[in-house]
Amino acid sequence: MRGETMRVLPAIIIDLKKKMGAGLHGLLHKTCSLMIRNSGIFLSFLFLASCSFSGKTEKQSSFEPGMVLSYDKALPLSQKYSDLFSRVETIPLDTTGNFLVSDIRQFRYTLDHFFVLSRDEILIFDRQGKGTARINRYGQGREEYLSLLGFDVCEKDSTVCLLTYPSKLMHFSLDGRLLREHKIGVRGFEIALLPDHSWSIFTNNLRQPESDTITLLDIYDETNGTSRHLIDGYTNLGNQLLPSFQQNRVFTHSRNGREVLFAHPLSNHIWSITSQDSVRIKYTLDFGEKNPPEDAPEMIHPDESPADAVMKYWPVYGFNSCWENNRYLYIRAFVDKQLKDILFDKQSRQLYAGWMTDDLIYCQIRPVEATDELLVGYITADDLISLEDYLNSRPEEKQPEQVPRLIERAQEEGNPIVCLYHMKQKIHP
Repeated sequence: MRGETMRVLPAIIIDLKKKMGAGLHGLLHKTCSLMIRNSGIFLSFLFLASCSFSGKTEKQSSFEPGMVLSYDKALPLSQKYSDLFSRVETIPLDTTGNFLVSDIRQFRYTLDHFFVLSRDEILIFDRQGKGTARINRYGQGREEYLSLLGFDVCEKDSTVCLLTYPSKLMHFSLDGRLLREHKIGVRGFEIALLPDHSWSIFTNNLRQPESDTITLLDIYDETNGTSRHLIDGYTNLGNQLLPSFQQNRVFTHSRNGREVLFAHPLSNHIWSITSQDSVRIKYTLDFGEKNPPEDAPEMIHPDESPADAVMKYWPVYGFNSCWENNRYLYIRAFVDKQLKDILFDKQSRQLYAGWMTDDLIYCQIRPVEATDELLVGYITADDLISLEDYLNSRPEEKQPEQVPRLIERAQEEGNPIVCLYHMKQKIHP
């Protein structure tokens, strides 16, 4: 049986510790954390309706549902990581040169580099995990920022774009040189570059200054400096930020660069964004009567946080860690207070739900994105230290040979371990 206790840490982190009886699941779920933000199958295209916009904000309920995946028809998830992946490649992020990662707010693997948003700076590591550059312009002066909220990488010109407060976009080279910056009229917390080179901005239920509208998703066109709203926010939350669970991200980059997936913690919808004029719901996870409401059912009491209200009253919430390739769609969610792995096999058109054991490392990763060859994720030092506690309590438990080395590395240096899971068989489009 899984119980829940909550521990408030400094700044924005609330760790949601899970206590379980026997089995490895107890350890893996123990490291779940609640991060409170402060700042298709392609054969089914005929069923996926696309929505175009002409400056009008769309309510979440106004979209077509896309491909509906019924949770009630899901089979128990018996697959293990070794059933999907042939091996895992572990890459410790080196601390040489003071490349210390205190936390991971966002993470990307592209251009053969790892990009980490930690506190108010971007740390860049090469494919071997060696630090190559850092971007830190924290300050109150010109060409500086008071807070770094989000970032993305443009593969076309090999640049890193930062979303900051005060609200502006700052573009840097891979070696950390500032190339240009400009103010924007959108308040947001995460950005994703779209195929048409406009920017999708997660506005996190904030009331936007120019229109006085509470939104979740805005678009910014850098070519003409204009922005507009795409998806309405939760008005009954009254301009309070959404809680998020486990991972502090809502965007997932596609394997082919043709779309960005958007999945936020309070919705059972997964959107596809392909341009500033095209956003649609690609998948809907249908939980029947337990489906999350399109808005908070009633106004949140001033003394109650949205996180407390959601965990107390909503049977399904906390959608996070989404990834997709040509074979699978994966996402996590809390269903009846229990964390579930939800896996859709596109080849068999079957949905699975339960817990997928990582028998390659024994420690649950935090997935970031996937291609048809790789699943990219990371493990924090705290996760590995918790794993050591578990293994010490079960000396008879068989473990992969690399696990003790990873634990030792985490204890010595404290940086995360990047995990590249190689798909077991080639996936054909």
